[in-house]
Amino acid sequence: MISVLVVAFIVFAGVIGAGAQEETAESTVVDFDEHLGEYIPGDIFLTDEYGQQVNMAEFIDKPTILNFVYFECPGICTPLLNEMADILGKSNLDLKKQPFQLLTVSFEPKDSPEMARAKRKNYLALVGRPLPEETWRFFTGDAENIARFTKAAGFHYKRAGKEYTHPGGIVILSPQRKIVRYFYGVKFLPFDFEMGVYEAAQGKVVPTTARLLQFCFSYDPVGRTYVFNLARVVGVVMITSFLFFIVFLYFSTRRHRQKEA
Repeated sequence: MISVLVVAFIVFAGVIGAGAQEETAESTVVDFDEHLGEYIPGDIFLTDEYGQQVNMAEFIDKPTILNFVYFECPGICTPLLNEMADILGKSNLDLKKQPFQLLTVSFEPKDSPEMARAKRKNYLALVGRPLPEETWRFFTGDAENIARFTKAAGFHYKRAGKEYTHPGGIVILSPQRKIVRYFYGVKFLPFDFEMGVYEAAQGKVVPTTARLLQFCFSYDPVGRTYVFNLARVVGVVMITSFLFFIVFLYFSTRRHRQKEA
C-alpha cells in the first residue's frame, strides 16, 4: 500500500510539474512574468504622439495603467483598447481627487507617432465623455527601449510572420513606477480598475489571484485569445481524486487491521 501511495504522489507531482513546465515555456513566448514590487527603469525613453522624446521617470508621476499593443494587430489589441475606452467612460473616478493616466505602448518598432496620434483620437472618441487630453497617451519607441520596457514589465511576446503573438492584460504602476498589480485578459470590472488605481496611489502591491485562472486557460496563438484548457483541468482533477482515494483506502485498511489485531 505504501508503494502505491508513493507512486500516486510521483504521478501527481509529474502532472503538476509538467503543467509548470508548460507554463514556463509559454511565459517565455506569450505570457506575463509578474514582477510585482519591482520598478520600471526611469531611463527609458519613448516617443509620444507628436514625435517628442519622453522620459518615463518624468512621465510616470501618478497611478498609471499600462498596456502593450501594436497598432496593426488583428487580434486582441482592439478588444483590449475598446475595453479601456469603455471603462474610462463608465468609471466613477474623479480625476481631480484621484488623478491617474493610461499609457498605451506599441511594442512594434515600426509603428510611428502618426499612427499613435490617430489611435489616440479614435479611442478617446469612444470614451463617450470629455477627459483631459493627458489622461490617455499612446507611445512608440525604438527596439532597445521597447525591449527594456517590456522586459521590466514582464510582458513576453513573439513575432509570427508579419504579426505577433502576445498576451492580453494591463499592468498597474504606482507614481514611483513600482509594479503593483496585473490584470489578465481583455475584460475588466470597473470596480477592480478603480481599486487598482487607489492601491497604486498608495504603492500597495496586490498578488494576482488570476494566476489560478491562467492555469485553467491557455493562450491560443492562432485565434489570439485565451481558451479553456479542458485536458489540463480534467487531468489534475482526476489525479487529485485518485490521490485522495489512495490515501482514504490506505488509512481505512490500516484502521481495519488495527481493529482485527
